[in-house]
Amino acid sequence: MIYLVSFFLHLPARFPPLGVIRFDLILVGLITFLILSSKFTNIFRLDDASKYLLAIFIYAIVSLPLVQWPGSVINTGLIAFIKGAIFYFFTVNLVIGERRLKLTIIVFVVCNLIRVIEPLMLHLTTGYLGSKTHLGGGEFASRLSGAPSDIINPNGLAFVIATVIPFLHYVFSQINKKAFFLYLVLISLLMYTMVLTLSRSGILALGIIALGIWIKSSRKLLLLVLGGLVVIFVFMNLSEIQKDRYLSIVSDDARQSASATGRIQGWFDDFEVAMNRPIIGHGLGTSMEANWNVRGVNQVSHILWAEIWQEIGLIGLLFFVLYLMAMIKNFIGAGRLARRYLSKDDFVFRCVEAMQVWLLMNFLFSFASYGLKSYEWYFFGGLSVTVLSLVKLKLDESEQLTNAERSQFERFPLARKLSERNR
Repeated sequence: MIYLVSFFLHLPARFPPLGVIRFDLILVGLITFLILSSKFTNIFRLDDASKYLLAIFIYAIVSLPLVQWPGSVINTGLIAFIKGAIFYFFTVNLVIGERRLKLTIIVFVVCNLIRVIEPLMLHLTTGYLGSKTHLGGGEFASRLSGAPSDIINPNGLAFVIATVIPFLHYVFSQINKKAFFLYLVLISLLMYTMVLTLSRSGILALGIIALGIWIKSSRKLLLLVLGGLVVIFVFMNLSEIQKDRYLSIVSDDARQSASATGRIQGWFDDFEVAMNRPIIGHGLGTSMEANWNVRGVNQVSHILWAEIWQEIGLIGLLFFVLYLMAMIKNFIGAGRLARRYLSKDDFVFRCVEAMQVWLLMNFLFSFASYGLKSYEWYFFGGLSVTVLSLVKLKLDESEQLTNAERSQFERFPLARKLSERNR
């Protein structure tokens, strides 16, 4: 949990002495040592998702003689990938019971709420915004980004907001009436902060979250009416710049529609860069170098699939897609069993619902942001194993699984092993 707090709140950036001693690296080494030296190592078995992640890492090393910038792979790419992928292995080895899952979710949500509320408070007290966007004609508009100690751009801040909303809705709002009231307050703050980011992808993510919640809800008409009223109220209170920004998503007549069109054109340009070395790639962590040298743009590809293709080619892209498919199967399997056998008040059931909505949202965000070396795909991949094992454990204890369902669960060996460890 200390590592989660340090990672999300950037403690080494806030407290320079921690940065000097490489605090996060020390924690990673310590946790890895404890995992490898634990008694559970003897029964540990890699599942398909683990194998695909290791395949990406090994492929990045083996392909070093063939890629264009092997030095960048060694200096930055491999290290950044390890920092992200390690979340998967930490999660499946350490979050092995419902109590630990609760603690992990609480720490995760609270830390990310702090990342949102901190820049919001700075904005309200000092006018801080931290970023700006071009409106056209030489004019710019300010956008809210992360706090000075949290280096995330406005779209990154919007992603943090979109990430915590499913957990607030499914996990926390249903605890009691006080929690529901706090949920309403937090949602209002998050919506206001989202507007300040001027993030079009963030607004689309909110739409996907709302769609996911609506699909799962038994009160579809009520949610449709309330959602419509909220949209009308929010839109009526937007500034002209904000209205134009969000209308540019669907209208070519909006002043900022050119930047939206430019983003779409950027996708095609990024894929053209990938076609420069389509099979092998330019090297893990070299998307920025590839874009600069091929098309003269000094930035990482802002679409996950192009980023992966540029860096590790079609071979690496295949491994990543297979990893995602394994994660999706875990969530689908956990969701099917949870909806059939668990109470809607059960914590694990609510977590599964939240994670499935998050998965839908993050798939959309993958078309507006990079993420091969970010934590989210790997952290939630690990959680998919955890929730599947916990659902199976609950059903095993109550002896509710049919033989067919038990056989289906056998396809997820790591989840089965974790379930056995929890007994």
